[in-house]
Amino acid sequence: MSSSSPATTSGWTTTCGSASEPRPRNSTKRSTAWRPFSKRPALRWHRDTTRGSRVRATVEVEVKLAGSAAELSAAFDDLGGPRPTRERLLTVYYDTPEGHLRRRGFAIRIRSGSGFRELTLKRDEGDGLTRGEWTSRLPLATREDETPRALRLPPDAPVNDLGIADAGALRPTFLTDIERTKKEVRTGDARVEVSLDTGRISAGEREARIAELELELLSGRVGDMLAGARALLEKRRLRIGTRSKAAQGTDLLLGTSPPAVRATRVKLSPADSIDGALAKVVRAASIHVTGNLAPVLETGDPEGIHQLRVSLRRLRSALRFLKPHLGSRAAALNREARRALKRLGPARDLDVFVLETLPPVIEANPRVSALLRLREAAEGRREAALASARKLIRGRRFNRFVLDLLRVAHGGGLVVWDADGPLPKTAKRRLNGRYRSLMKAGSGFDRLTEPERHRVRIALKKLRYACDYSRTLFPGPAVDPYLRRLSALQDDLGRLNDASVARLISQELAAADPLAAAGASRVGDWYGRWAREAEPGLIESWRAFAATEPFW
Repeated sequence: MSSSSPATTSGWTTTCGSASEPRPRNSTKRSTAWRPFSKRPALRWHRDTTRGSRVRATVEVEVKLAGSAAELSAAFDDLGGPRPTRERLLTVYYDTPEGHLRRRGFAIRIRSGSGFRELTLKRDEGDGLTRGEWTSRLPLATREDETPRALRLPPDAPVNDLGIADAGALRPTFLTDIERTKKEVRTGDARVEVSLDTGRISAGEREARIAELELELLSGRVGDMLAGARALLEKRRLRIGTRSKAAQGTDLLLGTSPPAVRATRVKLSPADSIDGALAKVVRAASIHVTGNLAPVLETGDPEGIHQLRVSLRRLRSALRFLKPHLGSRAAALNREARRALKRLGPARDLDVFVLETLPPVIEANPRVSALLRLREAAEGRREAALASARKLIRGRRFNRFVLDLLRVAHGGGLVVWDADGPLPKTAKRRLNGRYRSLMKAGSGFDRLTEPERHRVRIALKKLRYACDYSRTLFPGPAVDPYLRRLSALQDDLGRLNDASVARLISQELAAADPLAAAGASRVGDWYGRWAREAEPGLIESWRAFAATEPFW
């Protein structure tokens, strides 16, 4: 974009050398183009400790709903309440060219609206609903190039965590131009501000539309706010929105896509109750689930599909691990997670087949046209499986499940009988049960059939997830070596399962397309030979694990 051409956004022209205040098009002042990372006057941090100063620190608790503009508008009307207010908000986000803030989970913005201008520092708390927020009012700009000389933040703002010693390193990165319609409603005992946001994000020459419904908790219980969101899902074709405007703007700026999210480590304490421990586990699962919805929907990222399935398996493992203490709500979550896993399975299996198990066979047999035919058929089926996975994620039933999961993560209510005695005692009893089941399934491992070894793999996964959750209850030097051997065995059994699935998929594709039959035969021969060659190492891996004393 030329530095002499104005960048206009829905009736406003913005400037790169300022806090990018909105300016009407009929202004007589000269404009310049708004560009990411353009230079601006140096700023400095300033902790505002003045009594009566207009600064505030809050924890924002909100849930977003996404859908078509028509469905979002109808859902907004469904909530009733007082006559809504409307305002236009122009917001400029800042970061360093190296992305110090985004890498640390922070965002800094200056927002302008009707009669106000404010600076906000936000921190993603990583639980899908809450964000730390530190806000201060700024003087209204009287000139187009006016910028705040000091970034005034509340005294408890985590400035030292930003990785930036001088605010002068910040540059404008992208802006949002939003028409916000909002009102305050009651849902249960919760007082909720509902905002219908429509508009666009701009980063240089790139633009993207925004349409979302935000429910922000003003007072009351999180569960009541989420119950209100669930009621909207029952009536309208909506889904959970998982990405902040800052995250969307960053992707637009960099030309990137939302990445898949791996599980966060759960740190249980011996002082935790069963209810408290389960709340930590379910909250981690909810972060893992919601973090992988956008990668699947937006790009079909194979790692997103994989991590989404891992998140559901980890959730089911935790619910089964503590099943004696749980009631019907936990059983319902478990059923829905199982259903979703089953629906997502074909997409994951075909990702592995097309991207991992089939390529080495084709590389070793480049002149076998039947293998190329097999790959073509597999890619078509893979596209259909991804479409099915996306349909699941957009569906009403799955989104009800996600909201129910968030309600439990932030409000508890699964435990109907707490343990007698400390948590480590309960965990040890349950770990022993998992361990005995695994050793029974793996008895005579070198003589087991393929289906029997598959059952060993499932039992091993259950123990692995239980160990991941419980490891902090049993600190000591034995934990890491045990988990390394457990993980190595799980990887070996996983590769054996991938080979088995590859043969099965090849046979199914060949049955539908006889011209691919010779390719399926090559795949079967290749992985049959691989399994025979891997057998001694697999047996050794099992024996090494079986000889390792459990850390608990």
